[in-house]
Amino acid sequence: MSETRRFAGEAAAIAALAAAKVPEAPIAAAANAARALANGADIVVTTERGKALPGPSGLVFVEGPGEVVRVTVSATARSLLGTPVGLGRRTIVATAMASRAGVAALTERTTAMPELPMVPSAIEARLFGATGALTVGERTMLGQATFRVADLVTELGHILAKRDGGTEADVAAVAEASFTPAELLTALASLYRDSARSSAEAAGILELLRRLAGSGAPDETTLPFSGVISLGGEGVDLTLASPLRPLEFIQAVMRARLAQGAISVELRSPTTGIDAVSLTMVSEKASAAVLIGGEDGVVGIPSIRIATRFIVSGLAIPGADALELPLEVTLSSGDARIRRIVCGPAGPEVAVTGRPVRASVAFAAETTASPAGASDYVRLLAAGGLTAWGKGRSSFAEDPPVDMVFRPGAGDTVASLRAPIDFSNRLERLATETQVLVSLEGNARGVMSEGGVRDEIARLIAGSVKPVDAVLSSIFATFGIVPGKMDVVAAGAACNTATLLGEVN
Repeated sequence: MSETRRFAGEAAAIAALAAAKVPEAPIAAAANAARALANGADIVVTTERGKALPGPSGLVFVEGPGEVVRVTVSATARSLLGTPVGLGRRTIVATAMASRAGVAALTERTTAMPELPMVPSAIEARLFGATGALTVGERTMLGQATFRVADLVTELGHILAKRDGGTEADVAAVAEASFTPAELLTALASLYRDSARSSAEAAGILELLRRLAGSGAPDETTLPFSGVISLGGEGVDLTLASPLRPLEFIQAVMRARLAQGAISVELRSPTTGIDAVSLTMVSEKASAAVLIGGEDGVVGIPSIRIATRFIVSGLAIPGADALELPLEVTLSSGDARIRRIVCGPAGPEVAVTGRPVRASVAFAAETTASPAGASDYVRLLAAGGLTAWGKGRSSFAEDPPVDMVFRPGAGDTVASLRAPIDFSNRLERLATETQVLVSLEGNARGVMSEGGVRDEIARLIAGSVKPVDAVLSSIFATFGIVPGKMDVVAAGAACNTATLLGEVN
């Protein structure tokens, strides 16, 4: 009898899911699904449509118009009754409820071009290898072309099968796999192989992507594909995704790489007024740029921490002509989360909540270099008995998330997440509010007064705001980030799946 009870429960659940997926013919769908599991056993299947409402001890089914189906499966079990014959029959009944559910495709899309070409070139060379730096023209070309996510997943399936020596990998295997940046770029390049025979533009993209893939990256860190493109749910429909630009994909790969470990880059004279910059960038976790999935699925940009040290020359202090500005920039995550997918008669409706990237900048305090009793200061200058420390922080207040509703039709639906962020204004405020401590020892006491040193440091910090902003904004743009701005594309949605709501044996 326990076996019959287990069978009835499974049959009711499977039948309810099948009926919910086929709202135009739920009775037939439920019966076929349950009888396929019954394998010839005698069962009775009853299907009802209605709503599931909260009750005192769980969901309560109310028959009538609605998107919920309740399926009841009755099966007969044999049992020992203690009679002379010894065998009897008992009816086992199981009930399950399911509702039609949907999946949606979201894409994070931010258009940003770095102001200073040296900055992205250095970062790309660090990530992809010596020949991995893109020119301005190459970056533009990659930002104008498009490809289909479904085609990319197919190519990655070929790579996965070849690498693992198995049969052709399906979508689920690709979704859970990890790939090196070279493998991801090789798959992307393959998408332009056929069109390159007849198109000069496609041939240029193919050659460029092959160069990036074979440029000899300093490390072969594998990246979870889910940190670049997230494919969730059963039987995911790849055709729902919006066409993606190669540049967007490359930037998503770069962001995913930061989640696997910090990278450091040195810049020499990136712009007038800045002698050198050292950068260390890291992210706590990856965040997919493309999502095909259900409720609670997320796309966006992960939080990134950028530790920088700017060398700024031009001090009018005898014996000291340059200042160090150790700045730490924190980019909060910008994301869009599917809050709800409503499957109604008029088609799917996708409710999304999200917020754009926000930024904060502060002097990165070094406790070992700070003056006694002021551990939150950082050393800016040390030369010939003259030492100066500074501290300051500038950040944006957290805005509440923005709610959006998409009704994907024939074309893409785009919504923009915006916040009033002017990063250069934050830097100007940091420069204005910086607190400076000065120590003069020995011969330094006769060179300048403490007030004079403070004024000169404040002058140089204020004058460095624009070049520092140009460098930092170029770093953001290299990774496809603009603080305060993020576009979300909802290309498509489909109510092609179901969710089990309850099962009662």
